[in-house]
Amino acid sequence: MSRITPWYRFKRRNNRRSRLAMFVWWTLVPWMLIPIWRLIYGFRIHHRDKCPNQGPVLVVCNHQSMLDPMIAGLALHSRGFRPLARSSLQQDTPKIIAWLIRCYDAIFIDRDNPGPSSMKKVLAELENGRVSILFPEGARSPDGTIQEFETGVWLLIRRGGAPILPMAVEGVHDVMPMGGKLRWKGAFQATMGDLIPSETLIEMGKDKALEHLRLIVDDLRMELREKIRFDTKGRWPKPGPGDQSLRGGTHKTSADQPTSVAGGD
Repeated sequence: MSRITPWYRFKRRNNRRSRLAMFVWWTLVPWMLIPIWRLIYGFRIHHRDKCPNQGPVLVVCNHQSMLDPMIAGLALHSRGFRPLARSSLQQDTPKIIAWLIRCYDAIFIDRDNPGPSSMKKVLAELENGRVSILFPEGARSPDGTIQEFETGVWLLIRRGGAPILPMAVEGVHDVMPMGGKLRWKGAFQATMGDLIPSETLIEMGKDKALEHLRLIVDDLRMELREKIRFDTKGRWPKPGPGDQSLRGGTHKTSADQPTSVAGGD
């Protein structure tokens, strides 16, 4: 089982950033925000130990809300991650959100004209043994379900050589949906799956690999949905399109005992 890198080993967590930045953004902020979100939204992070404490990791997560980068960051704060973000987020999001994204040293990508420089920055992060977070849907889901994965993630899988860590967030669509404001009610959680060697996905070929990865992330999302319903006695998440699994099943809306997700922090 992997151990999370101690908070005080700043350079081991990310030798790109200063000790002060590592303390403020990857230590102090999580210590403050996680308890607040837990109190208001029942926030939990499951299976953080799935992320190795050393070496390159490409994290692939679904995208429900503008809060997702912060949620992923809280789950991975021990590694001093570097997220990818659309360049338009600097203009079309609240100033506080755009400022926070810049504080976390995000790699901005222009979706209309990606260019090679952004991908090179991500590959450089992986080559230097660091963590990058990718939201391969490319944009927030309009209904909480997982959209098609864009092909840019395939380039990073094929050329980066880093293991892929599937991650899912669920419930945050109810808290801050696309085009909506932050609500002070709801419940959301995050979880991580098993590491996937890049060679495993490369052998599948692009289309099968992306669909396989998408199904895994959706399985994690559905497990979280069941767990949140149990924790909130069926109040959250609200019934809707998110109850439909990519594998064809429909999630029950009762608060029965969940069977899969466990080990929340």
